[in-house]
Amino acid sequence: MSAYAKLGAKAAGTILAGGTGVGGYLYATDDGMKRSFQAYSTFAPVILHYRMTELKNKYISSVSEEEWEALDETYAKRTVEKLGRLQGMYSKYGQTAAGLTNTLGDAWIRELRTLENEIPPRPLSVVRKTIEEETPGRRLEDTFSSFDAKPLGSASIGQVHRATLRSTGQEVAVKVQYPEAQELFTKDIHAIRFLCEKFAPEQVCTLEALEGQNKAELDYTNEAQNLLEIGTNMAKHGFQPKECLVPKPFGELSTKRMLVMELLPGPKLIDGMRAFYAAYAKKQGTTLKRMETVARKKFEEEGIPDKYDGPSAAQIASYQRMMKLRDGLVNTFVIGGYNVLVAPVVRLFAKNHNNSKDNTSTTTSTTSKAEATGKIEYLRTTIPPNTPRIVDSLMRIHGYQLLVDGLFNADPHGGNFLLLPDGRIGLIDYGATKRLSTNERISACVMFVALQRKDKDKLWQMATMAGYKSKYMNPDVYYKLVQFGYDTWGKEVTGGMNVQQFMDDLKAKDPYYETPDNFVLASFMSVRLRALTLGMNHPVKCSEYWGEIAEAELNRLGLPYESWDEAQLTKYQPELNIQKSDFY
Repeated sequence: MSAYAKLGAKAAGTILAGGTGVGGYLYATDDGMKRSFQAYSTFAPVILHYRMTELKNKYISSVSEEEWEALDETYAKRTVEKLGRLQGMYSKYGQTAAGLTNTLGDAWIRELRTLENEIPPRPLSVVRKTIEEETPGRRLEDTFSSFDAKPLGSASIGQVHRATLRSTGQEVAVKVQYPEAQELFTKDIHAIRFLCEKFAPEQVCTLEALEGQNKAELDYTNEAQNLLEIGTNMAKHGFQPKECLVPKPFGELSTKRMLVMELLPGPKLIDGMRAFYAAYAKKQGTTLKRMETVARKKFEEEGIPDKYDGPSAAQIASYQRMMKLRDGLVNTFVIGGYNVLVAPVVRLFAKNHNNSKDNTSTTTSTTSKAEATGKIEYLRTTIPPNTPRIVDSLMRIHGYQLLVDGLFNADPHGGNFLLLPDGRIGLIDYGATKRLSTNERISACVMFVALQRKDKDKLWQMATMAGYKSKYMNPDVYYKLVQFGYDTWGKEVTGGMNVQQFMDDLKAKDPYYETPDNFVLASFMSVRLRALTLGMNHPVKCSEYWGEIAEAELNRLGLPYESWDEAQLTKYQPELNIQKSDFY
């Protein structure tokens, strides 16, 4: 994000200076550049106001928490709404920022999360047109006996509707791409590439990788195939149906711009979790927002914990069973007995009592259902979601996808998972899916075993052989970079500094200028999962989950970790793509 923030600031500066010359020409003739200028002209005053407030806090007088929060409230909603209207790559960047729960304030996180599933949707007429274009000769009603006009969700390139297949009567989810999605992404990439070439040339290589990934994501036939393959892999490893479900696509109804798949029940994972904790907070006399603010301030003051240290999955499962058993016993032997034996007597007494009242009274009284029937409502304790078990499943699932299958969701944000009624996880979006070569997958296994074992020498050997170059070639700085990028944001790595402070510190110590980018999307997956679990108040350290999976896979291949000397690293080294950079 820092690189793009800097790019945005530089581009915004060009606009503020007058937008003359080539910038003015491109604004008038290039739609993609016009969108970029619109975005950066929105961001520029926001960035400027925050920078001025930082300077005031540093050199003039301290800025209170209330003032910072007021600043967030002033800008968050309108800035994110602009991202939502622009859509394309800009809403993608906003989705990424939504995971920075340890960096951004409450207002920004709240608004940015809307980009995961609440981008302004297209009207039904537009959706109908796309569906009928993708099914030539058929009206929407010929394919679906019912079709909900209101989408279940709307994201950066399309929206999803509930429908019923006319042929079988099965309820399905229909994902329909926005008509202009392809054009917007192409123009955005072109415009951002131009700005990068002028203001941040080190980012061009990364944009090329994103461009290839986005092209694949815009063809829903790729996602249909990914769903089939991921579903097969999850069943093979024993995750499906025990811990997760992957919806099956209907191949005959899945095209480049329309994807029809099984409809899985349940809210988005984060929505389901937040609904429970909002109710819990209300019972405690507070609000979810206040609870989140307290947790975030604790992270700011103490740093992110290295890992979760609360009740285990087994302890919470035991508590859930105990609550269900208690409710069952009380409802059967206490409340049930009362309602069968005592309630009729109470109801009869109440009826006689009411009949004896003066019928001429004008007083109006209201009675509850319980009072009218004489019955007591049955006990229904709200059972908390088993967050440790959910997190454990998420981490192991993605570890197997990355290290065993070499096919993984490169963008696992909160909008891509459902919390099913029985506590399992629905894995619903595999558009942004990355496939590793065999050598890339094996090298990733070696890296995560090294991270788990804290083997700095092995990580440094892998880096230098792969073409990593920095100003001072400091292995300690590189080790911190790898830990931060692939493993943990914990204070054992950052020393309690926030993201910006930590990265600035590493830059000052030893800026890098060349590094392979083969595992950029693996790092992105790690960052997304850490952000997701941090938002669930359950911080993770990836190597604690993935190191064991990686070591088992190396042993299965007959390549135990201890055998990885220079010769073996050379033999299995993947084809490298070197990214040149000035670190930011």
